[in-house]
Amino acid sequence: MYARVFYLVCLLFQLAHGANFYDRDENILELTPSNFERVIHRTNYTTLVEFYAPWCGYCQEIKGPMKSAAKMLSGLVQVAAVNCDESVNKQLCAQNRVSGFPTLMVFRPPKIDLDNPKKNSNVASSLHASEVYKGERKTRPIVDFAVSRVKNYVRRLNRYSRFEEVFKSARTQYAVVLVSKKEKIPTVFKSVAIDWLGIYDFYSVWDQKLKGVSQLDFENATTQWPNTIKYLRSLENAETDFESPKILVLDRKSDTFEELDLLKTTDKTDIASFLSRFEPKPREGPLSKRHEYIQSVANKSKSKKTNQNRKAKQGKKHKTKSQPDLPVDDEL
Repeated sequence: MYARVFYLVCLLFQLAHGANFYDRDENILELTPSNFERVIHRTNYTTLVEFYAPWCGYCQEIKGPMKSAAKMLSGLVQVAAVNCDESVNKQLCAQNRVSGFPTLMVFRPPKIDLDNPKKNSNVASSLHASEVYKGERKTRPIVDFAVSRVKNYVRRLNRYSRFEEVFKSARTQYAVVLVSKKEKIPTVFKSVAIDWLGIYDFYSVWDQKLKGVSQLDFENATTQWPNTIKYLRSLENAETDFESPKILVLDRKSDTFEELDLLKTTDKTDIASFLSRFEPKPREGPLSKRHEYIQSVANKSKSKKTNQNRKAKQGKKHKTKSQPDLPVDDEL
């Protein structure tokens, strides 16, 4: 009897001691050396990583804030975790100079120069710069810190005259313009620009800066883009139409345009579906091959957790008196 109780206690301790914190969390990726580099360093996303040990009391305390932060950061910043108590991960934690638990670290990608692609030849293979988070271990400070490290590829049209840049400095066929009543560029739009990096040119304009746009002559560009420029000029008198943000896609090749009203959706998948009508696939984010890979990493972690639980239940169910009471380490 006592041996059986001892076995169950040891089994539960082993599961709690060795189990990953976030295997069941859809917003946090549990990583190992087999996928760490590809998830963290082969992306233009910023990543927040928690290095932890399950027995650490401070790690237990930060679980709640981390889960809440990951939910708020979903689609904006990658959130991942590494269980440094697992033998397979110990070298990975040492390589990242983890000396205490929990250690929160932000990995920032190198900046891509969209105006000079030749400079980017070595960027794709560059490791992301790491920065240890030293702020409060609460949800809001963690989120604010991570968001502040997101790269920005959206050009701000802070004067109506800068609308000319939409045509002068065209790097791609399409210009994607966010028109909003807020001056600050939303992080979600920055993340969309990362998803479609180099595929579209991204701009943002505060609706108050539309005053005067009707006076632009676009340096005789009206003969090349008459429909688009007529539409842009009309925006000055359409302030009431911009109670909600809008994403405009301007096709500089065919002189056409389309709108997406963001009052009807704030979901990145819907935005990706809208943008996919012009170019089929983003580099990252929803509808991309990269997103499929990230999902496979998450599903593998969940599958591992399910198998562990199944084995534990089977061990309890099929154990009989004839079976020896073995120490957990020998049993597993």
